[in-house]
Amino acid sequence: MIERIIDALSAAGLTAVPSSEADPSRADTVPGLVTLVDPVVEQALWPLNLPAKAPAINGVYSLAGQTSIEVDDYRLGRVDTYVLSLRAPEFDPLRRMSTELIERVAAQSGTESWEITDAATDYEYDQRQYRAHFELQATSLAMSSPALPAAFVHPVQTAAAPNALDTMRVRQTVSEQIAIVLIADQHEIDEQRRATSSALLGLDSAPDGVAPLEYAGGQRVAVSGNHVYWREVYQYDRLIRS
Repeated sequence: MIERIIDALSAAGLTAVPSSEADPSRADTVPGLVTLVDPVVEQALWPLNLPAKAPAINGVYSLAGQTSIEVDDYRLGRVDTYVLSLRAPEFDPLRRMSTELIERVAAQSGTESWEITDAATDYEYDQRQYRAHFELQATSLAMSSPALPAAFVHPVQTAAAPNALDTMRVRQTVSEQIAIVLIADQHEIDEQRRATSSALLGLDSAPDGVAPLEYAGGQRVAVSGNHVYWREVYQYDRLIRS
């Protein structure tokens, strides 16, 4: 049934995969960071530390940590936290650089979602430079070929009704619940929920099941940057017998 659900979601325009295939280690957010920051510092951006003859206007970044976005113990997304320092010998250029960075982060979109989560400024007396420090977080999908809107699919619960026979034989109705974790930009999540409902509601569960898919509920499970993770649950019935 998982495969049929994935096929239906794919036909509706979502990038749908089994949650068991999720692998956060596939993501590399450094190129996205460089794309955002390089124009701000005139291509004078380095990891960890500055070279000896770096230009006066420059930037340095380091990876401060990584966390996973987990749903039902599946790691479906990853949040990378970077610390970025911009440097300039005068304050006005630094202020313009900071403003440009904020605007570039706000304007970006795509499968990586960037946001500024903290900021500070200071003055480095030894180097006679003004500095602006930013904490940036990048959220990435745990897919081999990420594309939004996306959906991860996995079973979550099975419930069985009592035996329907009075003899030594057994016949039971089993309700299978399947989670569809939708990921989309915040302004698109309601549209993708409707698309999912149109694709799945009443989907024939044969030959495994004896009743079509029906909606069982849903809730938001995470928000990171522009991305919303929304967990929808659908269920169907099947028969087991001795």
